[in-house]
Amino acid sequence: MTNREFYQKTFSQVHSTSTIRWEDFAQKERPKKRRPRRLWLLAAVVAVLAALSAGAVAANLLGVRDLLLPKSTVQSEKPAPADSLSLSGYITSPESQALAEWNDFLASYDPDGSIARIVGNHMDQSLAKYSCYSVYTQDMADELEEIAARYGLTLHTWNHVVEDQAEWISLLGDFLGDNTAYSGRIYEDGTFHYDGYLTTSGYGELSYQFRRSVKGTLNDVYLNVGDLSSYQEWHYRTAEGREVTLDLGPDRGLVLADLEDSFLLINVLAGTEQGVSRQDLEELADSFALSLLTPARPPDPSLRETTPQGAGTSVPVLSARFRSVLLEDGAFYDTRGSVSTTLSRFLQEHAPRGDGLSADTFAVVDLDRDGAPEVVLCLRLDSGPYSGWVVLRQDGSGTIYGYTLEEQELLDLKTDGSYSYSYDTSQGFGLMFFTDTDASGRPSHDWGTAPLGSVDTTTDETGTWRTDYYLDYQSVTQAEYESAFSVQQSKENASWYPFTYVYLASFWDT
Repeated sequence: MTNREFYQKTFSQVHSTSTIRWEDFAQKERPKKRRPRRLWLLAAVVAVLAALSAGAVAANLLGVRDLLLPKSTVQSEKPAPADSLSLSGYITSPESQALAEWNDFLASYDPDGSIARIVGNHMDQSLAKYSCYSVYTQDMADELEEIAARYGLTLHTWNHVVEDQAEWISLLGDFLGDNTAYSGRIYEDGTFHYDGYLTTSGYGELSYQFRRSVKGTLNDVYLNVGDLSSYQEWHYRTAEGREVTLDLGPDRGLVLADLEDSFLLINVLAGTEQGVSRQDLEELADSFALSLLTPARPPDPSLRETTPQGAGTSVPVLSARFRSVLLEDGAFYDTRGSVSTTLSRFLQEHAPRGDGLSADTFAVVDLDRDGAPEVVLCLRLDSGPYSGWVVLRQDGSGTIYGYTLEEQELLDLKTDGSYSYSYDTSQGFGLMFFTDTDASGRPSHDWGTAPLGSVDTTTDETGTWRTDYYLDYQSVTQAEYESAFSVQQSKENASWYPFTYVYLASFWDT
């Protein structure tokens, strides 16, 4: 398996969902105090549904047991590793029943990922309306529509990234009290989620994930919580007078509340093993002004992101010099060979002996965010496999420069210019930059990746392997990195087009 195949199998956009799912965070250390950050720490849940546990708590009461999703009808070779909870409401609700059916479908559809690998980054624009769900074929879209219709539910159509605490308060009122909220997302019906913390009198900085799911919409989110038989559960009336259900397990806590027109679940990222007490959980429940969250009010439609979410509404215009290189076989400067060449000559000279090389598809993206788009060519050998990339960039003088990249150096390109990469001892995601001079100021044309996040594997003097995780060059935990990578993967993929005259011509202003 090549690096590209491994990376796509593990991290490809089509294997995740634009609706962010929560990972089962296993925190073994008491969290340290950190400065508020804009990055919303979420990660995709990768799990199968659990069987209803005979030892589950809260029998005969509406508690965490009543959120348990039923076992998938698709038989698995291994038992489900954890109990899974709906974040849409109790299992008798249409929202949770629809979620169970959708998850059951996903468990049986494309089990080996072969369809996803064929789809790759070439996403059908007709599926753009399902960007909030894990849909990458028309069959999936049809099934999602049928399930929603069967239960009388609508589908999410868009969401907005909320940057900070001030914006949360402006949208929803000051329901946070003494809580600190990081960035997150709010959907068109008022469903929202964010990461945050409260400094309690006993435990200190108590980190959690907060989600409100508005009823009437199909939400495809669920949460793995381990073995519910190890949880303590009790019912509690908050200082505001609202009835909530609290659960405390070895490594997490839960706060559940039915808000009439929506359902609330707070996933606390520490439990009894880290020193969290019943008093801490009650203090957290008391800290919110939940009355401000019901009735749920949809956000202003003007918040809907049309760029880059509205792909195709604005086509970048390429210069006449690009037209010459791409359509008329005009000259560009090959930075690797330090020679002026044409695209046809470049492809012929770089093809392996006995094989041919061609430009298969192309994308137009502003890789370095300087306001001017670059053209990315995906190369393919006549024998079948992909064979890397050529990035064409025009500088201020009008010269077109060509940069050759290996296949693993540019993966999962996004509309905002960010992308992923994978090497033997390092992988991550970041932004491209270009240099036109070397350290002494002499002309030297090169490119590089400025990592937004990276995973680096090294060995020490004893030969012991070590893996380090970074975000913005700062050391972080594996969970924090994976959460950030999930956010990266949820971005919209760049649009790829066949390298033909018809598609190329659409990028010139005629």
